[in-house]
Amino acid sequence: MNLKEILSEFYRLKFGQEFAREAQKLEELFIFLLFTDFFGISTPFKFYLIELYPELIEEFHKWHKRMGLETSPLDWIRCC
Repeated sequence: MNLKEILSEFYRLKFGQEFAREAQKLEELFIFLLFTDFFGISTPFKFYLIELYPELIEEFHKWHKRMGLETSPLDWIRCC
């Protein structure tokens, strides 16, 4: 093992979990912003994000499971 691999592994072990948690929080915020209009919250992003809906259905499924909802909270999305 060279020095670069050792430092890379040290960095991953020390900070990897914290970065993963922050990445998950940002992903949850993005999914929430994507579907806010359907929760009754108006957002200016809906026109920019509408083309992403078909691509993110699986991510929406993972998100509502993490939020503790067994089935989709939206009637028109049947992901389960």
